[in-house]
Amino acid sequence: MADREFWKDKIRDPEDLKTRQAEYVVSVPTNSQVVFYESMSGARMMDSPYALFLHLYRDPEFSKLHHVWSVRSEDLIPDELRDDPRVTFVTRGTDAHLYFLSLAGYIVGNSLLPEYFVRKPDQKYLNTWHGIAYKTLGRTDASPLGAAGSVYNLLQATHVLTPCPYMTETELTRFSLRGVFSGSLAEIGYPRQDLTLNMSKSSALRLRENLGLDSTKKTVLYAPTWRGNKGSARFDGDQLQRDIEALAKLDANVIFQAHHIMLRHIKNVDYGNIIVPPANTSANELLAVADLLISDYSSIFFDFLATGKPIVHYLYDYAEYADDRGLLLDQSDLPGPIVSTADDLVSTVTSLISEPYRPTTRYQQARERFCPHDDGHASLRTIRWFMLGDNQGIQQIEARPRPTTIFWGGRLDKSRKTEAFLDSLDTVAKSGDRDVTLLVAHSVKSNSVAMERIRQLDPSVSIVARNDFEMIMTTDEKQARNGTDISPAAKEPTERNSVWNRLKGAFARKAPVASAEDDPLMTMYQREYRRVFGDAKFDEMVEFEGLSGFWRKLAQHALK
Repeated sequence: MADREFWKDKIRDPEDLKTRQAEYVVSVPTNSQVVFYESMSGARMMDSPYALFLHLYRDPEFSKLHHVWSVRSEDLIPDELRDDPRVTFVTRGTDAHLYFLSLAGYIVGNSLLPEYFVRKPDQKYLNTWHGIAYKTLGRTDASPLGAAGSVYNLLQATHVLTPCPYMTETELTRFSLRGVFSGSLAEIGYPRQDLTLNMSKSSALRLRENLGLDSTKKTVLYAPTWRGNKGSARFDGDQLQRDIEALAKLDANVIFQAHHIMLRHIKNVDYGNIIVPPANTSANELLAVADLLISDYSSIFFDFLATGKPIVHYLYDYAEYADDRGLLLDQSDLPGPIVSTADDLVSTVTSLISEPYRPTTRYQQARERFCPHDDGHASLRTIRWFMLGDNQGIQQIEARPRPTTIFWGGRLDKSRKTEAFLDSLDTVAKSGDRDVTLLVAHSVKSNSVAMERIRQLDPSVSIVARNDFEMIMTTDEKQARNGTDISPAAKEPTERNSVWNRLKGAFARKAPVASAEDDPLMTMYQREYRRVFGDAKFDEMVEFEGLSGFWRKLAQHALK
C-alpha cells in the first residue's frame, strides 16, 4: 500500500502539494546522475526532451545517467522501457513526481513545469520550448500582462534554446526575457528535428511497415491543430469528417496525426482507409517518412520545412482563426501553396506528388529564416552546452546587454500615483540606455486605470505578472508565519516512511543537506522570489508608493 500511495496516488489538495514539494526541496539532495524530463505537462514522451533522452540513453559516455520521465498516466509508458533499470516513470502530482523533481541534477522540459516548482540553485534546467511562433503567444495587445506560467518557467531555467533569430526575438519580447533572464540563451536548433533528419533507412522501413504504407505510393501527412484558446479548445468534427473523405480520394498513403489537445474534441470520426498512427508515435518520425505535409496553423510545418519537401497550407477558416486566436505570420510568410477548400486541397496535393518537387523562392527564403540550424546535430550541440558546459561553436544570445531597472509595482491602485509610476517607467524605457522590467500582481488585470496605461508602454519593457499564489512553505515555515514554535531543522517527509527510507538510499549523496540558517520567513520569501525570477537580480529598483508588507519583503531579494 505504501508503494502504491507514493507512486500512484495524486495529491489532490493544492496546499498539501506545495508543502510536500517545499519539504522535498529542503530534504532531498541534488544528484548529478539523474535527468528529469517532461513534455507538455506529461502528455507523452515527445518533442525535444524525447530527442535528448534518446541521445543520452544511447551514448556510452552517459551510460551512468538515470532517466526519469514525468507522464500523466502509466498507459503512456512504452513497453520496451517499462522495466528498464535505467529509466523511471512518475505520474504528475504524486509524491514520486515531487521527489524526483527535487532530486534531479538536470531537468529538461518543453513547456510548463508545475506552478509550485522552484529550481534549486545547484540544479540545471533546460527549457527547449515546443515550436516556432506562428500563432500569437505570451504578451499581446489583448493580454498585455502576458503568460505568467511561461514566464516563470523560462526565467527559472539555467538554459533556454531557440531554433532561429525569429524565435529568439519572440521569446525575448513576448516572454519578457529581455533584461531579466540570467541564464544561457542560445540559438542551437530544436533537438526534435534530429529525429526527422537522422532517421536511418532501417528505422524508416520499420515505421512504414508498422503503419502499413504501400511502398508504391507517396505518403501524405495531414496534421491540423486545435481551435480556440486553452480552456476553450475545440475542433469541428464534421469539418474533419468531410476533409477525411476528400483526402481518401488521393492515390497516396494518407496519415492523419491530430494534435494531442485536439484528440479530446473529436469523436465518432470514420477514418476509413486513412491511417491513424498509434498515440506513442513521434510526429517528427512521421515527418521523416512523409513526402508531403498538409497543415493549417500548426508549427509542425516549420519542422517539415527542413526536409525540403512540399507543404500545403489548408486554411479553410483563416479569417475566423486569425480573429479568434491571432497570428504572428502573414500568408506571404508561408512557404507552400495556400488552399481553402477540400477540392482545391486534393487537386493541389495530387499535382505536387505527381512530379519531383522544386522548392520555390519563397520556400527557400522561409527555410533560411526558420531553419538555419537544422543540420541533424542539434541534440549533440545541446548536450555539450547544457550537460558539459561547452560553449564552443554555440551561438549565445545576450539577454541582459545593458544596466537593468525593475519597477516594483505590486498591486498598484487606481489613483494618480499609478499613472505617475507608469509614466516614469515609460520615460526610463524610452531613454534607451537600460533594460526596464515591470513587476505587478496578476490581479492588476481588473484595474482598468493600470491596464490602459500598461497597454501603452514601450514594447521594449518586460512585464512579469505574479499570479495570486500562496507561497510554497514547509510545515516549519507555516508555523513560523503563524507565530507558533518551530523546530530548528527542516523536517523530512514523515508519511510513507518505508518508501522514503528506501529512496534515500537509492542514489548516492555526497553530503547531507544542511538546514537553512536564515530566518524561515526570509527563506520562504527568497524561494518565492526565485519561483518568479529564477536567479535574476537587478541593478536598480523603483518601488511603487504604498507597497504592502508582502511586496516589500519580496523586493529584498531583487537587487544585486
